[in-house]
Amino acid sequence: MAIKTFKFDWNKVKETIEYEDDLTFGELEAILQSCIDLTDISKPKVDIPKYRYQILLKVLRKAPFPVGDSTAIRNLKSTEANKIMQEVMKDYPLVKFLEAWVETFTGLQTKDEQTL
Repeated sequence: MAIKTFKFDWNKVKETIEYEDDLTFGELEAILQSCIDLTDISKPKVDIPKYRYQILLKVLRKAPFPVGDSTAIRNLKSTEANKIMQEVMKDYPLVKFLEAWVETFTGLQTKDEQTL
């Protein structure tokens, strides 16, 4: 795990955002479990807003607002939250983790099997 940083406009001042670029296996699994419903495996349900919110809650380490505070994150302006999300989600694209879950469920396909 490493801490990544980027600059962010907050009230017309450049502020630094710091976040962890990798969670522990257990932390990530807990987030995925709470955001993905596989009750009907043929129709999985993914709560994307909840996933994005929980990732921000877990990975932010420094910001011009209280980190780890669900109210502070919920009260961000949409444009502010989206700018932060664009940077953070580079390291946490949901599809990357869903593919790993599907691979666990279906098994790894060989290149020949994928072209059939």
